[in-house]
Amino acid sequence: MNQTQYIARKLGQRLRAARRERGMTLQALGTAAGLSAAFLSRVERGEAATSIANLIEISSCLGVPLRDLFEDSNQAYVPKQYTLSRRADRPATAAISAGDYEFYRLTDDLPDPHMAGFLLEFPEGGTEDVPLLSHEGEEMLYLLEGRMEFQIGGDRFTLEPGDCVHFKCEAPHMGRNIGTGPARMLMLVSPSHLADHPSV
Repeated sequence: MNQTQYIARKLGQRLRAARRERGMTLQALGTAAGLSAAFLSRVERGEAATSIANLIEISSCLGVPLRDLFEDSNQAYVPKQYTLSRRADRPATAAISAGDYEFYRLTDDLPDPHMAGFLLEFPEGGTEDVPLLSHEGEEMLYLLEGRMEFQIGGDRFTLEPGDCVHFKCEAPHMGRNIGTGPARMLMLVSPSHLADHPSV
């Protein structure tokens, strides 16, 4: 089993444990999150990739802090006033696949956080048919490298390196790589309950 498969399996195990602790069936969770029970079953078995938007929705339906889906429950949680995410600690094999892109969680153990941060990487030549997604909260996206097409509601626009967009996530949205190479994007998600204390 490679590192990517290991991460997917651990993530699935944490989702299954949280769902069972709350006495929810796959069908009930799927209905609440707008996902099929069959898809959720594959995610729990570590056999299907899912997006950050889906994880936010699932964690919100379960009442589980988004952070808890990525933490190693075997490690003691010690609150501190800062977190440090080093590039050297994020090898390519540690990325979590979400279909057309991969992502790394950048934020971790900060007490009572108001946001969660992710690094998104989009390979060259992604699909043109990217579904629009919507979920609770806000996002801020800052394009580090490449060229992206983004849609929010009925508006479509192109993002170049250095461009930033901040929006309410209830508006249907999507992004895709339209450049000639890979694209990298910083994403911040808020409010705090999506990062650490989600409501149901």
